[in-house]
Amino acid sequence: MGNNRVESRPKGGALRFNAASAMISESPRQSNDLSTLLCFTCSACFVLSLICSSLAASVVPLDQTVEAASYSRHDTNTETIMPDPDEGFRLPKEVVPIHYDLYLHPKLQEGTFTGKATILIDVRDNRRFIALHQKDLNITSAKLETYGLNENQEITISSISKPTKYETFVISTENDINPGKYNLNLEFDGNLKDKIVGFYSSKYKDKKNTSNNIRYIATTKFEPTYARQAFPCFDEPNFKAKFSVKLVHPADGYYSALSNMNVKDKQKNTPEIGLTTVTFEETVPMSTYLACFIIHDFIGTTKTAKGLNGKEFPISIYTTRLQSQERRDFAVDIGVKAIEYYINLFQINYPLPKLDMAGIPDFVSGAMENWGLVTFRETRILYDDRNNSIYDKRDVVNVICHELAHMWFGNLVTMKWWNDLWLNEGFATFMASKCSNVILPNRGYMEEFPIEVMQNVFVSDSKLSSHPIIYDVENPDDITSFFDAISYKKGASIIGMMENFFGSDVFFGAISAYLKNYTYQNAETVDLLNALQNAVGSKLNVKSIMDTWTRQEGYPVVNVKKSGNKYILTQERFLDDPDAKSDPLKSEYKYRWTIPITYITNINERPTLTWFDKDANEVVIEVDDRTRWFKLNAGQVGYYRVNYNEEWKTFEHLLRSDYTQISAVDRANLLDDLFSLADAGKIEYSSVMDLSMYLTEEYHVLPWTVAKSKFKSILSLLTSMNDPVLLQLFKSYVAKLVNTIYEDVTWTVDDTVQKDVPTHIDNRVRPTVIGLACAMGSAECLEKAGDLFKDWLAGKKPQHPDIRDLVYYYGMRYRSNENEWNAMFDLFIDETDPSEKNKIMSGLAGIKSTAILEKYIDRATDQNYVRTQDFLKCLIMISKNPNGTSLVWDWVRKNWEFLVKRYTLNDRYLGELIPSITNSFATQARLDEIKAFFAKYPEAGAGAAGRAKTLETVSKNIKWVARNIDSIKNWLSKN
Repeated sequence: MGNNRVESRPKGGALRFNAASAMISESPRQSNDLSTLLCFTCSACFVLSLICSSLAASVVPLDQTVEAASYSRHDTNTETIMPDPDEGFRLPKEVVPIHYDLYLHPKLQEGTFTGKATILIDVRDNRRFIALHQKDLNITSAKLETYGLNENQEITISSISKPTKYETFVISTENDINPGKYNLNLEFDGNLKDKIVGFYSSKYKDKKNTSNNIRYIATTKFEPTYARQAFPCFDEPNFKAKFSVKLVHPADGYYSALSNMNVKDKQKNTPEIGLTTVTFEETVPMSTYLACFIIHDFIGTTKTAKGLNGKEFPISIYTTRLQSQERRDFAVDIGVKAIEYYINLFQINYPLPKLDMAGIPDFVSGAMENWGLVTFRETRILYDDRNNSIYDKRDVVNVICHELAHMWFGNLVTMKWWNDLWLNEGFATFMASKCSNVILPNRGYMEEFPIEVMQNVFVSDSKLSSHPIIYDVENPDDITSFFDAISYKKGASIIGMMENFFGSDVFFGAISAYLKNYTYQNAETVDLLNALQNAVGSKLNVKSIMDTWTRQEGYPVVNVKKSGNKYILTQERFLDDPDAKSDPLKSEYKYRWTIPITYITNINERPTLTWFDKDANEVVIEVDDRTRWFKLNAGQVGYYRVNYNEEWKTFEHLLRSDYTQISAVDRANLLDDLFSLADAGKIEYSSVMDLSMYLTEEYHVLPWTVAKSKFKSILSLLTSMNDPVLLQLFKSYVAKLVNTIYEDVTWTVDDTVQKDVPTHIDNRVRPTVIGLACAMGSAECLEKAGDLFKDWLAGKKPQHPDIRDLVYYYGMRYRSNENEWNAMFDLFIDETDPSEKNKIMSGLAGIKSTAILEKYIDRATDQNYVRTQDFLKCLIMISKNPNGTSLVWDWVRKNWEFLVKRYTLNDRYLGELIPSITNSFATQARLDEIKAFFAKYPEAGAGAAGRAKTLETVSKNIKWVARNIDSIKNWLSKN
């Protein structure tokens, strides 16, 4: 490996070439010797397409007569077939990995790594190629040898292709590879720098170090298709294999290594003095995306969890040395409670000997469920009562519970392919709320589920650009973009709906059976539905019901018409744009659903269940003559909206006379449906405004959470119009609604308040109410925020975590100047608490000065100030400031190539940037700008769905303004 040329072929046909040289030909020579054409079996088209998909991918030739350009399918019955360059996305099923023996040596200071992989494969047909994945690796050696009876007999390798656009490369052999087991030995090197997926470098400043130096670690993030950036592999979820891992780290007394399994052996001064090689135990069968390696200088805290029959195992958390013992204690305590909850619920032990959790300074996602070594963004695992808010706590608990649910949903049983991602993410999202609610009772975590999960995903699922829960995945960008609200939140919502109509005992009994039946295997949606069918028997046709929810996009609105003591229900697809038309021919089910209808009345508080079949035109429900009101979707457990039409007046009178007759969850449901129906042009805004007047009496956080979201959305649209009179009328009206509860909650947080004591105000409602009051320009609210901000910035008084972000943002917005902004920015730079750093970052975005906001954007591009993981969020924060909206939009259009280079088009967070910063646009001029931008940069990558959503949203906003401005203005003027 020390020279700069391809070495001569070693005996037996092993291939070796130098990493430093450009050994992969850029323009392969054409071979005219047809006798050298490789004769393929039925899988031959795959290799052809891989090569041609990147304009005849180049190879490293070992024989001048064998070139990638001459690959073709050839047999006695067919002519040579030219491949389709768009094929080749999936690997052939006839070569299956059994075991990976991995050796990785990251060089932290240099930002590079070297590695070796021995992959035991099972070849199931005759062939002359092996296809697998790699990206951005330099393969320096390759050898294929038999395993078993004829162990170590080498197979001559003729060439290795460059990776195609689908990141797949082909190892070709001179002679047939017969069915059997083989060891594929590969040596390679790669780069750790300038990326945040795959195998990459993360850094932080250790302030406790006297030299204040930068500390480096190496870590991984492989889901969905990034393991191939760390080692050549069969990087698809259905190719499960066992892993044996060796990692090299500095032997300086600080560094250590973590992987999925526990440590088996440590060898000091290996491979050289000053280094240690750590060998880990072999894993259970798992997909490549679940592998994990960390070279770190963290400190840890360990506690013990108990499984079935008293089986004990350690749970540990690792953080940088800057983080306190208290913060690690909280996370590990939640981890122990969560893992024990799942073990007892599913009646399946956690199968690994240990479970580690690690907070990573640079991490692109919230967390990642690597089996046995879960990695987190620091803000999603660190919590203490002094520095974090009530909502920080909820988020940390929820994310830990989400990731540990994956130990069963995703890790123990894995979807066969990414089109069934909801089996992983939908279940983990739903179970996170269930688990959080049990292990920390009386916090109301499960009652927040309809608002935080279901109502949230309703927004994107009400557009024509939505997609089914299960749909075809055609390329790596599709896979990445599939990690969206539909897979997570809609998936979770219909799982919650299933639990409700099955009943918890039946549902979780079936889930346990499903998990046991497919342990260490891959499954599809139909496998889950079969398990549920077995549990429920002939009472329901589970697949018939659930296919209407998983295999078509969107959701229904149930329309209610009262006739005497009968309620007549009909259904249609709900779309938030009144001009959008849904083509029933595009769905096998014609956009109709089999709906589990639950309802309550004033004389029947226990929900009654009836079914609205997809093939029925209507459902008629007859009620008692004493019925004064009739509420569908009790507890909002169903994934549908309800339009009561004339009956909305009934709820207006009920809520304004005695709103406590309906639960807080149902009141929040009514508000969300009412606002959304008006937004979609189904009812007049006068009905919304009339009913909303009851909020002067409302004290529960759930209705106020909905009201805040809806009122702020209207505010952003009105702000875009040049009508200061209307804007002030609207803000004054909402400020009056919120004023009563605002005066009662005050800015003072009483941490002794218990959720289950009804005489006290729930602490969760305070930041919601204060945030709404300040947004609507309440003079008292803004003055108080300014006073508290001045006290904090002067170093006199740290603010309570529950109100801290409001103090920072509104204090900066209304009571600051450039000097104070600069002082706050200095605090931001020095802050080591990741949650506090986020709050200050948000506060800095509140300044009114566009000149300062421009400076903020410029500084934020510097990774020494704002980490790459946070930069897009910082842009979105600035865009939410009315003074920064145009600024960010202009900057993004001007610097799009910079963003693509930093994040790549495969980054789903970059794909979500445009819809986030343009969702308040409401003019034709803005829509034209967006279209021009998309035309200039037509390649969307993982942002394709986001672009479609953007166009729909802005088009709808334009029509919303034209349709509703006058009616809202008239109502406000009269009231």
